[in-house]
Amino acid sequence: MPHKDGTLKAREFLFFCEDLAMAGLPGGFPRPERRVMWTILQMHYGNPDVHVELQPHVGRGMVELGLHFEGPVEQNDRWAAVVGERAPEMIAALGPEWELEDWTSSWRRLHRVFRFERLTTTLGHEVADDCAKALVAFHPLLAEAGGVYVPPPERAHSTGKGWRERRRAARR
Repeated sequence: MPHKDGTLKAREFLFFCEDLAMAGLPGGFPRPERRVMWTILQMHYGNPDVHVELQPHVGRGMVELGLHFEGPVEQNDRWAAVVGERAPEMIAALGPEWELEDWTSSWRRLHRVFRFERLTTTLGHEVADDCAKALVAFHPLLAEAGGVYVPPPERAHSTGKGWRERRRAARR
């Protein structure tokens, strides 16, 4: 719930964006598994080392959204190479603000940053829209990384129920 001045706290912003992003996925699109660590949301399809991550950094005035590879360095380099091959089409689908980088000595990511002065619902809509687009664009890679069959969006059936309950439980 936004405050009187239209701002949200970091954790409120995170769940606001998640709700909008899930609602913004195409009908029948499979919902990702999720992990929440206070103001970090990670979404994946069976392999938590390869996930879409959303994190507002209030002190730094930025929201990060990206595809992260946080497993063993060999695995991360392999996935980064796959993304490197597919990066032109992914960036074309997502926009030029996205960049592929070696994040640490072992972790890799394809990400973008949103700068802000305040976490607002307007910013939340912008971030959520890009998050939904990223989940769609990265879906084949996330499903492959998970090593489990995830129905393609055009034939998937909606699970709808479940992700809301997990989100509510994480808030407690």
